[in-house]
Amino acid sequence: MPKAPFNIQDQYLNQARKEHVRLKVRMMSGETIEGMIKSFDNFCLLLDASGDVLLYKHAIATITAADGSFRLYHHP
Repeated sequence: MPKAPFNIQDQYLNQARKEHVRLKVRMMSGETIEGMIKSFDNFCLLLDASGDVLLYKHAIATITAADGSFRLYHHP
């Protein structure tokens, strides 16, 4: 079976979810939402931001750690 291609987006979101990293999500509209990832798929991101917020990925501009300390590590 061929190995799945490396997907940096999934790796970043999954690591942030597992480590309960508080994120700042800036939307294309300019609005910023802060919270932690509960789940995600190819099209959406479920964020715990004082309640569940379902965000469509195509509407997201950037995602960063709220305190700037999160670093992605690579699994070979």
